[in-house]
Amino acid sequence: MLRTVSPTAARRIASLPLAAVLALRALPALAAGQPAAPAGPAPGGPATPPAVLAQLLLLADDACDVRYVPGSLDRAAHIEEWLRALAVGAARRIGEPMRLGALVLDRETWTKARVGCTYGIPCPVGGGIVALPSSGDAGTVSLWQGLLGELPSIGGMPLMGTPEEAASLWPADQIAGPLLMHSLLDASGMRTDEPWLMELVAHALALDAAHQARSGQDELMVGFWHHVLERPEPPAGADPLTVELRRQARLFEAAEGIDGHERRLSLKPLRKMQDKANGVLRAADVRAEWPSALQRIPSAAAH
Repeated sequence: MLRTVSPTAARRIASLPLAAVLALRALPALAAGQPAAPAGPAPGGPATPPAVLAQLLLLADDACDVRYVPGSLDRAAHIEEWLRALAVGAARRIGEPMRLGALVLDRETWTKARVGCTYGIPCPVGGGIVALPSSGDAGTVSLWQGLLGELPSIGGMPLMGTPEEAASLWPADQIAGPLLMHSLLDASGMRTDEPWLMELVAHALALDAAHQARSGQDELMVGFWHHVLERPEPPAGADPLTVELRRQARLFEAAEGIDGHERRLSLKPLRKMQDKANGVLRAADVRAEWPSALQRIPSAAAH
């Protein structure tokens, strides 16, 4: 049974950013069968019409930029806080400054911005940048109830929308970190011989960064992925989104073992292994370094 969320956590859930969903390499393409948004263009790039950008307001600090539709300032401010903590935490581990960005859009603007994913599934639109829905609605409630079976009870009334609509933002909040960390790791020069290995490290780095923020986001992240693992195994022929969600949960479970009890990721041994293998981090070397953690990954989750 999914646990009830405290009022403090509920306010955080209702306001934190939505991140691009689940599959760090495949999921955007699974969103309602639509192609993923092209990687590369930053906000203001050719994929986003200038007329759309002109309607957006800006919040920025030393680690992130958040462009948002008028009327969503409260959500944008929470997104800025969340993104900044993620960028700062990642920078400490990677060893160089990191910057993240978000476009916070309503349904109408989402369509005009040519985002290549279904509304409710946040979508990557460039290196370290995601397009995020500005609020939950009946569509996001239906989406996540279908995937998770239930949403948390947040209690009280959110600033915008119904409690169910606010709760439908919770799942996507928890997958923002891995997607963005995947982008940062790629930009920092990490290369792997298996795609799932980059995903694994991204999960571990996201959990570490969330833990450094001391905001409780790491606990929400753990609770979400463990809830996914408690769901029945998807049957043969299940929705690809459900299957991918389960696969990512198994990768997160393994990432917890790499981070350890302190939820701290040291990239030094990974960098050393990568250097010794001619610039490519090999799955065999990582398995040998953390055999207990990686034995939790079945072959179906690693491909």
